[in-house]
Amino acid sequence: MRTALPQDLDTGSPRPIHLHEAAVRGPRGPVFGPLTATSTTPVTVVCGPRGSGRTSLLLSLAGRMRLSAGDASVAGSIRPAALRKRVGIAGFDDIDGLEPTASVAGALRERLAWVAPWYRRVPRLAPDVVRELLADAFGALEQPSADTRVRDLGPVDALLLRIALALLESPEALVLDDFDQLRSAAERDLVALRLSEIAATGIPIVIATTDPEDAARFTAPRPTVIAL
Repeated sequence: MRTALPQDLDTGSPRPIHLHEAAVRGPRGPVFGPLTATSTTPVTVVCGPRGSGRTSLLLSLAGRMRLSAGDASVAGSIRPAALRKRVGIAGFDDIDGLEPTASVAGALRERLAWVAPWYRRVPRLAPDVVRELLADAFGALEQPSADTRVRDLGPVDALLLRIALALLESPEALVLDDFDQLRSAAERDLVALRLSEIAATGIPIVIATTDPEDAARFTAPRPTVIAL
């Protein structure tokens, strides 16, 4: 039986992430849950081994996967349709994977065309426009040039580009899967710093990782950790 919660919570709520008896079941049994947790911090870290349902939990928070039971609220909404509009996603290879032969400018233009009204043509992006579009994700870090091919990007730049693409849709929250696809501690520290700075602007961020120590990479306040 689903818990009766208001269909749209106050967007000014101090609880940006709330799960109540949330669960997903598949043909072979439980995927995750039932799970009850609340996060009031800018960054939330979902930690668990592979196969624990981390990706499914993030997709549920983003409205891309329906819960079998319980409720999840993010950015003031619990309806999947509203969550899809309000929650951006990055790091999901089957959803936001990058075309290796595309240029940085081309990837940005394609996403802009996707979110723009059907009647509005998106022109080729000048280098200064590309720099502006990447600024929110890269911050003070050096950006790749507009004509750099995705296949030539390093792991940090590739992930930050995917975050930049998600931010083009002006999300009210962001979920990032597979944070530990960044293999080195230095790479994770760089991206954690940028995510902390993005979250400080008012965009709650949820990341998934297999490494419990990743939570310590984020700047104060210390992230809420949801263990699976």
